[in-house]
Amino acid sequence: MAADKAHRARKAIQTSLEEVVLHLRQIQSTVVVAVAALRHQCAERDEDIADVLQRSVVDKLEDQIERTEGVLRTLRSRPLKPH
Repeated sequence: MAADKAHRARKAIQTSLEEVVLHLRQIQSTVVVAVAALRHQCAERDEDIADVLQRSVVDKLEDQIERTEGVLRTLRSRPLKPH
């Protein structure tokens, strides 16, 4: 019974983390589109703003996505140990 409860808890954590990754990827995609639009406009400060968004948002989101996916891989690869 305890193992079943632990399995359900672990599955819930995995599902939550998968949703976080999905949402981070959606946000990242939105910012990538904004960066492309700014670069295409070629207004006075747009290129600088695009660079800031790329480094401060897109790149940081990618770091967090990779870290979260690493946690998910670890959770998936380690079987639950019975107590």
